[in-house]
Amino acid sequence: MIDKMKEAFESKLKRLEEITARLENETLPLDASISLFEEGQKLIKELSHELEEAEKKIGKYQEVEAQ
Repeated sequence: MIDKMKEAFESKLKRLEEITARLENETLPLDASISLFEEGQKLIKELSHELEEAEKKIGKYQEVEAQ
């Protein structure tokens, strides 16, 4: 299960990097740029949420070990 979560996270991160590169390096029509930007924003929210959840789990493990 952890491997699948890691693969999903890495896939999202790779897609975000692709979007960033396209927006930085290509001249795109406005509607395409907006669409990519919106997709990137969605990915950022998802990745941030996943990182926050991982941090919470790590915090719980640390609390248990400290007891």
